Amino acid sequence: MTEKAVENSTSGGTDYDLESEIDNHLRKIFYIKPNGVPPNSKPFVVEFFGVLSLTDMRAPDRKLWVIYHCKQPDLDKTVDEIHEKYGKKNMYDLFRKPVFSGLALRASVKKHFANLKWYTKGNVLEAPPKSHFNDERVVKAINDLHHLEQQRLYNYVMVKNNWFKRYS
Repeated sequence: MTEKAVENSTSGGTDYDLESEIDNHLRKIFYIKPNGVPPNSKPFVVEFFGVLSLTDMRAPDRKLWVIYHCKQPDLDKTVDEIHEKYGKKNMYDLFRKPVFSGLALRASVKKHFANLKWYTKGNVLEAPPKSHFNDERVVKAINDLHHLEQQRLYNYVMVKNNWFKRYS
């Protein structure tokens, strides 16, 4: 069970509020409007996931890629920070698509390439020496992972829709 912490104004600590937890749970089960303040997130702001190809000038035979994800208003700032860190001349954009969750796609991309015995640290992906991967193969692999995520989301929505039709 997830614990919801409520600030206790007298002691300054946190206490578990079972009543509000049960209330929220029952509201989700019976599709009743949530009680309280709506979340601060803006659902109409699109999140992007992207990959930049990086050329290391000291070792041109190394194959490096930088992955990133951010909301649409922060896209230029994020890409500029990456260009500042690695150098603008040494990289170019390979892949950029709007996604449902950039964090989830980033995790699946890192997991996929880690299973291929790639060096994955932070946002950098590095192919092992003498690897057959190039920019086109990396884009194809990431595109396949993106398609898989889209398929999972579609299946989830369709199952929920069929369930709702059946029981309503």
